[in-house]
Amino acid sequence: MSPTCARGYNRKVVRDLAWLIRAPPVLSDEAGMELLRLPDSADQATDDWLASLDKNPKPLLQNLEVQSGVKRLGFYAAALTQFWLEETIAVGKILRYAKCAEQSRQTAGQLKLVCLHWAQEEHRVLAKLFTWSPPSSSLLMPPLQNRSYVGPFLHENLAWRLAEARRKITCTRSSSVQEYLQKEFGDVSVRSVYFLKGYIFKPLEEFWAVGQTLRDPPAEVNAACATGWYTTQVSEAMKAVSPGARLAVLPKLFWLSPAVASGSPPVILGDELPGQQDPVPTDLPDKVRQDVEEHFRSVDTALLLCELLPVEGGLWVENSRGFILPSVWDPKTLMTGGPQGMKSSGEGQGQQVYSEPSKWSNQRRKYSERLADTARQLAPSLESAGVHATVPQRLSEELTHDHLKDYVLFAKERRRSADPSRFQRRLSLRTALESAEASEPGKVCKLVAAALGLLLKEAQRSDGHFILELLVKPSEQGLVPSACSVTFRADAASMEEMMTLGLSGGLCLRLAVKFAARFRFTPQRLSRDKVLSLFAEAIASSDRSRLAGLVEYLAASSSLELDETFPLEDIACKLTIPPADGTILDLVCQHVPSLCQKLSAMLTSTGQLKLARKIEVRRLRGYTEDGGNREPPSDTLVALPNLCLPPWVRVQLVADASGLDELEGRLELGGVIGLDAEWKPWDESSPSRARSRRGQVANPVQLLQLAWADTAYVLDIPSLLAAAEEELAHLLQRLLRPKEGEAGHILVGFGLEGDIRRMADSYPWLMSRCYGGNFPFIEMQDLARSVARNSSLDCLCAVRLGLSLDKTLQCSNWELRPLPDPHIQYAALDTWVLLALLGHFLQQDRGMEKAELCELARVSVSSAATFSHSGLALGSGVCATAMALRELGVADESILFWGDGCADDVQVCKTLACLAVDSSGQSHFCLAVFADGSASLSMPRLAEAMDCISARLVTGEELREHFRQPRGCVGPVGPAILEQPPACVVLDDGLSTTSKLSCGGGSPQWHLLATQQQILDLTHARVAAIRDLTS
Repeated sequence: MSPTCARGYNRKVVRDLAWLIRAPPVLSDEAGMELLRLPDSADQATDDWLASLDKNPKPLLQNLEVQSGVKRLGFYAAALTQFWLEETIAVGKILRYAKCAEQSRQTAGQLKLVCLHWAQEEHRVLAKLFTWSPPSSSLLMPPLQNRSYVGPFLHENLAWRLAEARRKITCTRSSSVQEYLQKEFGDVSVRSVYFLKGYIFKPLEEFWAVGQTLRDPPAEVNAACATGWYTTQVSEAMKAVSPGARLAVLPKLFWLSPAVASGSPPVILGDELPGQQDPVPTDLPDKVRQDVEEHFRSVDTALLLCELLPVEGGLWVENSRGFILPSVWDPKTLMTGGPQGMKSSGEGQGQQVYSEPSKWSNQRRKYSERLADTARQLAPSLESAGVHATVPQRLSEELTHDHLKDYVLFAKERRRSADPSRFQRRLSLRTALESAEASEPGKVCKLVAAALGLLLKEAQRSDGHFILELLVKPSEQGLVPSACSVTFRADAASMEEMMTLGLSGGLCLRLAVKFAARFRFTPQRLSRDKVLSLFAEAIASSDRSRLAGLVEYLAASSSLELDETFPLEDIACKLTIPPADGTILDLVCQHVPSLCQKLSAMLTSTGQLKLARKIEVRRLRGYTEDGGNREPPSDTLVALPNLCLPPWVRVQLVADASGLDELEGRLELGGVIGLDAEWKPWDESSPSRARSRRGQVANPVQLLQLAWADTAYVLDIPSLLAAAEEELAHLLQRLLRPKEGEAGHILVGFGLEGDIRRMADSYPWLMSRCYGGNFPFIEMQDLARSVARNSSLDCLCAVRLGLSLDKTLQCSNWELRPLPDPHIQYAALDTWVLLALLGHFLQQDRGMEKAELCELARVSVSSAATFSHSGLALGSGVCATAMALRELGVADESILFWGDGCADDVQVCKTLACLAVDSSGQSHFCLAVFADGSASLSMPRLAEAMDCISARLVTGEELREHFRQPRGCVGPVGPAILEQPPACVVLDDGLSTTSKLSCGGGSPQWHLLATQQQILDLTHARVAAIRDLTS
C-alpha cells in the first residue's frame, strides 16, 4: 500500500511542499521583518492545487529535475518554495542581484520573484529563500536568546541568520533596487518579506523536566514552531522511545515533512528525484542503537533519528524526531560573536584526518574539523611542526626576570595564535622555573616580582597573568599533563612589594592577590583608616577591577569587615554594575551578610536575575546574620517537648504492587516531597566494621520514605524487589527522572545525595534504570548550617521548631521483618519533619515562625522553588558500572557481586586507571588489569602495550571526571569505556583463562565477576605482559 500522510498526499515531494506551505514559521512577528503568509481565503485553493499535484506530480518533478542543486537540502527546499510561488502568486520573474549601494560590489542576495499580495493587490519582492533546522543549545546559555539556536553541524546560529536577513531586506529598499522595480512593474508599492520554515530542536531532558523549569523561546522565535529533541547520549534517546515504535535514520533530503512508512518491513519511500530514489529502512530500536554507536566510532557527524508508530491502514507515521549528536559537539563558539566570513572548502585540507565513513554518511572528516561561519584555520599538530612536546627544550642560559618579561610580550602578541612555538616556550619556561625553585626556594617569587616591575615600566600592568600560567599545572591540549614537582615558596620582601604596588594601583590588585595565593602568602591586615581610604579611591576610580581586587585582598588578609561607617551603598552599586562578578559578590556576602539583600535587589533592578537569585538562595542557606542562635545550649535540648507525628498524618507501609499503585497516583499530583532512607548499621562485633570506618559501603537500604504534608509512605525495598520489581523501577523513574507532562515535584532531604547514592550502591541494577539527575531537590543540611554549627537534624528541630526529635531508633536493625510499629512511625516522622522545617525557613521573613506544624508542612512547589536546584547525577560508582553493562547488552545481574570474599576458584584482580602518552603528545586513558598480590604494574610495559612512549597513574581529578569510580574500586567495565574516545583495557597475559576474574565493581565491596573472554568481548581489550617481574 502506498503511504498516505495525514493531509492525504501520497507522493513524498508533495508532502514536502505541503509542509513548507503549512508548517508554522520559525520566526514570530517580533522579529522585525514582515513574514510571507497565506491568507485564509487561499487555503482551499492551495489544498486543491496540492491535491492535483499529488495525482499528477510530473510538472513539479520536471521543474526540480532541471535544477542543479536539488541534491542538497537547502536548494531542494528553496526550489519547492519557488515552484509554489511561481505557480500561484508570482507575477514576474527577476534575474537580478540587489546591490548594497550604488558604488558597492557587495550584493544583498538575488531578487528572484515579484509576488502578488492576495488582500491588498500590491507587489512584493522576495529575498533569497532557505530552510534551516537548528537545535537549541539552551542548557549552555540561559535565558534563551537567538544565538542560543545553533545548526546541528555547527555552521551557523539563528542570530547570524537574522542579521544577514535584515541586511538583505534593508538593501532591497535601496534607491537602485526601487528604481529598477518601478521601471519594470510601474508605480506600485513594493515591499520585502521573509520566509523561514524549519524545526527547533530542544535538549531531550527538557521534555522530561517539570513545567516550571522549561524556558520560553526569545520573542523573535515562534513558540508554535515545529520542535524536536537532541541529545549526545544514545542510551538516553533509546530510553525515550515509545513502546512498539520503529526507528529510522533520515538522510538530509528526508528532513522536511514528517515521515510516513509502509510495507513489511516498513520503509520510508522516496521520490523520482536525485538522492531520493532509495527508500529509507526502519528497524527496531536495539538494532538502530547498535548502528548509531557504530557510526560514531568512525564519524563524528550528527544523525537525525525518526520515531514511527503504527496507525490504521498498515502505515507507520512519525511520532517524534531528534538529533543524536557526537559527544564532542560543543556549540559555545557559535553562541558568541558574529560571522566573519563563510567557511571555505579549502581551509584546513592539510590537517584533515580521514576515517572510514558510516552507512549513513560519506563524510570522512572528523566532526571537530567542521568549520563554523568564522574564518578560522585548524591548529597544526605539534608533530608536523617539528615540536616534541614530551621533551621540552631547556634554556641554554640561567633563567632571569627578562625571560619572563619577554615571554609575556611574546604571549600577548600571539594569544589567539595556534603557533606551536608558544606552547613549547611555555613548557620550557615551566621546566626552568621548577629547576630554579628546587635549587633556591623563593627564587621564583623574586623573579616574578622583578618581571612585573619591568612590565609596569612598559605600561603592562595587567598582563602578568601570562606569568601566572607558568606557575600552575599545564593543561594545554596536545601537551603532556604533568603536575608541578616543586612547591613555590614566597619571598616576603618581594611579596610585600607586589602587594604595595597592587594597593597603590600600579599593578592590577586582583593579579597581585592571585600571585599571593599561588605563593601561599597571606597579605598583611590593613588599618581601618587605610581600608576606608582605599575604598574611597576604588569607588572613585573608573577601573572596576580595583574595587574587586580590594575585596579579594581584604578577604585574603581576613580583614573584610564592613559596617555602617563604610560607603556600603556606593560599594554595592559599583559591584553590581552589569556584568557583575559573581565570585566577588560571593566573597562580600560571606564576610558581610548585611549586604546580601541590598546586592540582590540591585542585581534585580539591573536585570541580572540569575545572579540575584543565586545570591538570595545563598543568603538563605548560609549567609544568615542571626548569630545568636547558632548553637543552642545542651540543657535547652533536654528540656524541649518531644516532636511527634501529628494525628492527621496518615502513615502507609508499602510492600506490594497495590501500595505502589496508590503511591504512583499520589506522585502524579506532584508537590513537595520529603525523602529519607534507612539501613542496618554495622554490627559492633562484625569483622567488617573496620571497613565501614574506612568509608566502605554498609548494609543495603531497607526502607525508603516519601512524605507529603498529609501522608507518609514507608517503602519496604526488599519486599518490593521480591513482589513488584518492575513497578518499583517505574516509580523510581518517575521520582528521579521526571518527564515533560508529569506533575512537578521537588524532593527535600537531609543528606539527600547520600541517601540516593546509598540506594544506587545498594541496588545498582535497579537504580541504573533511573539515571537522570534532572529532578529538582532541596538539601536541608545546607539550611541547617546557617543556624547551627552542629548541623544534625535533631539540632535543627530544636533551633527552628522548639521541639526535640527522638533519634534513639536511628541505629536499629532495619532488616527485621515484620517491622515493629514504632520503627515505622519513627521512619515516617524522620521524613515528614523535613517539610515542617522547610516551611519554617520559607516563612521566617514573614514573621510566621510560630505557626502550627500542619501549616508549616503545607509547602507549595512555587514557594519551595526558591531553594531548589538540580543536577544530582547517579553516573558514578557501581551504578555507573551497571549502566555501562546495560549499554553493552549484559542482562545477567550476577556479573556484579557484593560481599567481603570470593569463591576459591575465582582469581582476584587489581585494576589501575592510567594515562599513556604517544609520540605525538596525545593522551590515552587505559585500564590495566593484573592479578592482585602478584608483581606490580610496569609502566614501560603498559606504554609499550598501548603503542605509546610513557604511562602513569591518573590523578585524583582525572579519576573522578573520566572514570567516575573511587580509587581501589576501579574495574575494567565502567563509564570510561563508553566515553569518546573510550578508555582502552589491557589484560595481563598471566591472568587465568579458565577461572572467573574478580575485578573492581565501581564501589566498595562490589566486584565484577567475569571470565577473561567475557571481558575481552565486552571491552575489546588487548592482552599483553604488563607486570614488573623484576620487583
